[in-house]
Amino acid sequence: MPYSITQSCIGCQRCLSACPTGAIQTDGTAFWIAIDRCNQCQGSHGVPQCWATCPTNEGCVPLSAGVAAVSLTSTSEAMGDYWESWFATYTRMVARLQGVQEPGYWHDWFDSYSQSLKRLQAT
Repeated sequence: MPYSITQSCIGCQRCLSACPTGAIQTDGTAFWIAIDRCNQCQGSHGVPQCWATCPTNEGCVPLSAGVAAVSLTSTSEAMGDYWESWFATYTRMVARLQGVQEPGYWHDWFDSYSQSLKRLQAT
């Protein structure tokens, strides 16, 4: 069963160069997979490369009765949402890491770890 590009596509274009059969097509305004050229990378790779290289893991999926082509205008909106979410998560995680001020924790951890290593080396 060939693959298709979904609305989850963020327009990164990684799949274009990853496809060994050149089945992924674009005209500058939309992406689609040529059904007659897609062979799920059988014979060349263990998994379909469009799926493997997709950063969303949902941009390329097995073909169903769904979308045949995805326009770039909707993907640019999705890409904006994707990156806004990514940066919000990143900012939150960095703030959380910077907020942790436990100077004794790592010193204690290192001491415990080095003692364990010494015991292992002695045996």
